[in-house]
Amino acid sequence: MLLSSFSAQPLETKVIKKRKHSNPILFVILGYFAFILVGTLFLSLPFAQKESISFLDNFFIATSAICVTGLATIDIGTMYSHAGHWIILLLMQIGGLGIMTISTTLILLAGMRPGFSHQSVFLDQFSPENLSPNKVLKAVLPFTFGIEAIGLLVYFTQFSEPDLYNRFFSALFQTISSFCNVGFTLYPNSLIQYGSNSLVVITSALLVLAGSFGFLAITELPYLFSSKKKISLHTKLAMLVTGILVVLSMIFFFAVEHSNSLSSLAFGDKLLAAFSFSSISRTAGINLSDFTTLSSASLFLTILLMFIGANPGSCGGGIKTTTAAVIAILGINRLLGKEKTMVFGRTIPQETVNKAIYIFIIGVIVIIFSSLLLLLTESGSQPYAETSSSFLKILFEVSSAYATCGLSLGITSELSSLGRLLICFVMFVGRLGPLFLISAVVSSEKDNGVWYSEENIMVG
Repeated sequence: MLLSSFSAQPLETKVIKKRKHSNPILFVILGYFAFILVGTLFLSLPFAQKESISFLDNFFIATSAICVTGLATIDIGTMYSHAGHWIILLLMQIGGLGIMTISTTLILLAGMRPGFSHQSVFLDQFSPENLSPNKVLKAVLPFTFGIEAIGLLVYFTQFSEPDLYNRFFSALFQTISSFCNVGFTLYPNSLIQYGSNSLVVITSALLVLAGSFGFLAITELPYLFSSKKKISLHTKLAMLVTGILVVLSMIFFFAVEHSNSLSSLAFGDKLLAAFSFSSISRTAGINLSDFTTLSSASLFLTILLMFIGANPGSCGGGIKTTTAAVIAILGINRLLGKEKTMVFGRTIPQETVNKAIYIFIIGVIVIIFSSLLLLLTESGSQPYAETSSSFLKILFEVSSAYATCGLSLGITSELSSLGRLLICFVMFVGRLGPLFLISAVVSSEKDNGVWYSEENIMVG
């Protein structure tokens, strides 16, 4: 009786709801976009401007600063007030350190612990090792502010402003701009007026190289003098590719431009200019020489350098040096008939090789389609004879935006409204990385073990 009464009662079915986990990747994207909007709003306030500046120009400058690019549609030195310059300076520093660094620092200062997904995204930006965010920050922040303090001191002694505060602020602004690989300056002709000052040139180049070298690679440099700790394969490749790019491009620039754009300089100044080209042109839009006077061959090489860009985990952009290295190593191993991708006595995981290929392909696609769209918005259907020089300028502009480099052949201020919005989008994609953006909206699905039948095609 009891059993029948109990069995007659309907059993309650409990619906177990899966807990929704926050997406840290989406948090980073929204964080960057929020800082861009906040920066735009602050730059649009009257106290930040000396002259009236359109909302679109303020949006462009804020995007360029947060994305550590340095492209500008207006002269920020003369159009913005001192308060506006402070806003841009803060945006550059935030963009250089990264949203995840800022947020993780604030969480740790508040006495809380970042979530697992938050930590994994943070560490992906700085280190492949299984380190704690606390250890990474203890290495990143002192290194950043220490290098910037040295740069500030050198610039302060070399800049020519008579007023001490203005000289200090110009030095501070330039230091952060150089280290964060932005390229903004408060001078109308960038740093061309200091192009013959060897101390300014070398300091600028070293700041850019330090900011683009990658925090993991920097922290492992002392291992060169230690017998107990070994340098990782990542740092070996980063150092090797950086050295090759700097040396070979310096030789190329000197050989091609010594009787062209550098013909009026002394031999030592030619070497200095070639060094500045090779060191800065990959990641930062600082002009220590006039880029518009370079030959087409040098400009095309600059596009290739910008596309490769900086080391991973740094302030610079591009597909990254190690990505280019992995693709080159893959090609060499395949030509030698080797199935695995091997270098320096190590085998690179296939997952890493695939990621490098994806980054390379997506980078090429973004630059090609963005250049095509920009040609349509800026040149339209005009005949080639009338716009023959615009193709290289537009390709250079798009490559610079995607690599967050900031160099330009002078067309940024001439872009239409659609063209400026397109460049803003390319800078945003270049700063965060196309794979990073795609992973925020596309869920990864595991192979279900089902394949279609094979059918061969002719290639080559």
